[in-house]
Amino acid sequence: MNTFSKIRLIISFNLLCAFSFGQEMQRLTSRSGVSIEAIIIKVEGEKVYMRRSDGVFFQVSISIFDQASTDKVLNFNSPEKESGLVPVNDSAPEISFEEVNKILGNPLFADYSLWDDDPSSVASRLRWPRESFTENSQSFRLYAPSSYKFASVRPYSAALYGGRSAITSASLVFANKGDCFASVGAGEEHFKEGEVTKDPKVLESWIERDEDLIIKKMESLLGKARRQNYGQGSAKRKVSRWDWSGHSFLLSVAAGDFVSLSVETIEHANARGKAKKVADMHIRRVHRANVEKRGNGDVVIGNIPMVDQGPKGYCVPATFERCMRYMEVPADMYLLAMVGSTGLGGGTHTPTLVESVQKEVWSAGRTFKPLKGHPSIKELIRFIDSGIPVLWGLHSTDQFNQIANQRTKARMGVDTDSWSKVIQKAAKEIKDYPKPHISEARHICIIHGYNKKTGEIAFTDSWGERYKERWVAVEEATYFSQNNCWVIEY
Repeated sequence: MNTFSKIRLIISFNLLCAFSFGQEMQRLTSRSGVSIEAIIIKVEGEKVYMRRSDGVFFQVSISIFDQASTDKVLNFNSPEKESGLVPVNDSAPEISFEEVNKILGNPLFADYSLWDDDPSSVASRLRWPRESFTENSQSFRLYAPSSYKFASVRPYSAALYGGRSAITSASLVFANKGDCFASVGAGEEHFKEGEVTKDPKVLESWIERDEDLIIKKMESLLGKARRQNYGQGSAKRKVSRWDWSGHSFLLSVAAGDFVSLSVETIEHANARGKAKKVADMHIRRVHRANVEKRGNGDVVIGNIPMVDQGPKGYCVPATFERCMRYMEVPADMYLLAMVGSTGLGGGTHTPTLVESVQKEVWSAGRTFKPLKGHPSIKELIRFIDSGIPVLWGLHSTDQFNQIANQRTKARMGVDTDSWSKVIQKAAKEIKDYPKPHISEARHICIIHGYNKKTGEIAFTDSWGERYKERWVAVEEATYFSQNNCWVIEY
């Protein structure tokens, strides 16, 4: 936890207007790389008094800032600085964080702000396992057992999202058409269909039940919610909102799809979930730096966030979420499943989802395009060398997974020349395998690497860290391909 959370300062609306009118919001960065946008109210010795855009006042030491931000603070000048008038006090909100934790039934908060907490610390006290860790982001996700409750209701999926040192949001999904009717296993068991009742009327009743219970629990402490629009494009919806100490609790109900409760910054809620666009120049530089070149000839894109779809047929929305988040386009697999007309338990109508994703990507300033058939190794090299992953539609049969698992394990530690001969042999033998049926084990994953010397491609599945990187021959990838691929680029 950093110094930004030391003091939480509350003032009246009149004082807020009187002392911050006309002042500019400053972007300040700590020496550890955590950024905050705030208005500087007063500098007094080593103490800096500021107000965030959500109206929360606080005090920090000037020593926490990097040099550029320190210069901004030291050059600050205002009437308040001269008069000594600072509209702050050190009283806590009327509702304590302990009371909020009590209605949630979980220790989400350690103090009055979640936004400066280390993500791993929050996950540790909640006992939510790590899902993904990259140089720029991390996430934690719990697929909860039936005995687990949050706000008195069982969440099927509970997730935390953050940067390297601070939480950005939390999201819990309760009754939903994916997890409630999941009959398949995790990982490769995803394609072995089980038995489960799939009645839309049952789901409808579960959604209504969970919505009512959560509203009653939240209103018992935070009062009546206000309604507002949230999201954009095909994912735009009405949410119920409660604000507390710089946090917005947003209850979202999509009829026939899901009930979710998210915790967002007030700034994000005020912006109705619309994210700021990130410049192409910055993204290009970051993505090129993500390309790892290994001594054995492997070239692999790193820092693609993992999204574990769990035991439901959400490979399409989960994989699209991974690529979209990598390209700085906000995404959530449950919302993508909704717009992609995903059925109960899974099974997405890919053309519908693709059309929706295309609009979301364009609105975020990126380009989304299908490729003509399965890309050649030359095309893959061009994309991957630029740090751009390729969404790949394939037939993930038992035979394919057996090849990928064995090959990935066997190639470790083998010299490139010897291994090239193994791959050449495998490339010739693949033509003798039975061709998968057009509807068999349809799946989507991400091609994120290649080895030109050995003639292999690397791919990653939305099945957790164990499936972060697997390898097959280029000819094998082509053989099992559906000939449907897409890229999100600049």
